[in-house]
Amino acid sequence: MSKIELVIFDMDGLMFDTEIVSKRAWKEAGKLYDYDISMEFALGLIGMNRNSIAKHFKENFGEEFPFEEIYMQHGKFIDKIIEEEGLGIKKGLVDILEFLEKNNIKKAVATSSSRDRAAKLLKLAGIYDKFDKIICGDEVTKGKPDPEIFLTACNKLEVAPDKAIVLEDSVRGLEAAVAGCIRCVLVPDLVEPSEEHVRKAYAKVADLIEVINLKELFEEI
Repeated sequence: MSKIELVIFDMDGLMFDTEIVSKRAWKEAGKLYDYDISMEFALGLIGMNRNSIAKHFKENFGEEFPFEEIYMQHGKFIDKIIEEEGLGIKKGLVDILEFLEKNNIKKAVATSSSRDRAAKLLKLAGIYDKFDKIICGDEVTKGKPDPEIFLTACNKLEVAPDKAIVLEDSVRGLEAAVAGCIRCVLVPDLVEPSEEHVRKAYAKVADLIEVINLKELFEEI
């Protein structure tokens, strides 16, 4: 097996503890307009881009659902929570970035979040300049589980999909990687994947430190 030339990182739930913040923010934003957005419903949004989220809300709450207003308030609540409580950085993030840098392996972010939000969080964490490319949900036409965002990262960095690996916390991200014929390592966050999804993954690990320990990915065999 040839060694990996590119590692593609999801962002929310994989690098940062922002999924739980997002769930809280949906709840609070919904209250402002007398909508009860449950934690269970919010968990179902993990891995979706903005357009997919809007469609999901309309399908479940009706066409009159004020998505634009609630989406804006959702973002404000996220900013408020992070400002007050700080940005939670996942265990091993700094370590794996240093490891990949040392071994001359390319690094990309492929997130369903918007460019503005991704840049804000990556800069806040001090790692914005650590990546060779950042591909965001508002820059592709299809959201996960479509593989477009991951294949775009491979294309922009001129790396064949079979020489890349995706790091994901969500099953939508896993499905997108599988659809693009890219190996995926699952690092679950709020939602534990089913046995069926685990079988589709190259590996399932507890944190980003354990990704480094998958030596066969980073060495010529």
